[in-house]
Amino acid sequence: MIIGILSGCALVAALVFLRSSFRVDNGNVAVLEVFGRFMRDGDTVRLHVPGLRMRRPWARVVTVSLAERSLSLDDKHNAIEALAADGTRIRVNARLRYRVAPERIGTFLAEAKDAREHLAGLFRVTVREQLARFEPRASELSAYTGLRLRMPELQQCILDALQANALEEFGVRASAVDILQIDPPEELVDALNAVITAESEANALVSRTELQCQQRMLSAEHAVTIANARAHASESEIRTIGTELATLADQGVLRDYVARRRIEVLGGSHRVYLNHQPTARS
Repeated sequence: MIIGILSGCALVAALVFLRSSFRVDNGNVAVLEVFGRFMRDGDTVRLHVPGLRMRRPWARVVTVSLAERSLSLDDKHNAIEALAADGTRIRVNARLRYRVAPERIGTFLAEAKDAREHLAGLFRVTVREQLARFEPRASELSAYTGLRLRMPELQQCILDALQANALEEFGVRASAVDILQIDPPEELVDALNAVITAESEANALVSRTELQCQQRMLSAEHAVTIANARAHASESEIRTIGTELATLADQGVLRDYVARRRIEVLGGSHRVYLNHQPTARS
């Protein structure tokens, strides 16, 4: 019986220890909540750092990660429309990187249910406000040009305007703002597309024209080569015939050769036309 009592006491002690202890992993902090109220040290919420910690059995453990998180302007990571300083409507997409501030963890936990949605709303408002205030310089053609050329400056302006409000209202510390996308106005996009299309068509027309010219030049060169070959062949044939006729003339038989060739030609013809002078009788 004594063994049973000791076993029961050991089991109860083990259960009490399990209910009274908790573990906090690296990169996290824990807060104890008792009957809906966070345990505090004065005005500051009591934090429990990583390791094995003790608690009252009825206290609830709330674990908060201190790792860096990111937030986009849109839930679907799409760009939003905003007005630039000169009234140009542009599309912009950005990302906010932030961490939970340990010294403001009470504020973060109080807003934890909708903190991300509310922080996203604050991020959108701040981005639109800073875009509208970002004045282009005299050397820049438009507000869009200034935004593209001075993007790091714009990111820093948004971060500076966001840090105080994010820490005060939501208990998070904004660490960086990344501009992922800045698209020009629709009119400028259409104009650029028209220019690119016209340039592509012009380049294609020039290429086709150059190809046609090259083909015609090659054809002309080939025709000239053939004509030269034929001319050389005709010249060689004429020279050969002239040499033979000169030889026949030297031998005194040229007249007989011409007469014989005349007879051969006339013999192979089907019709002969005689040209003679009309007489007085006719």
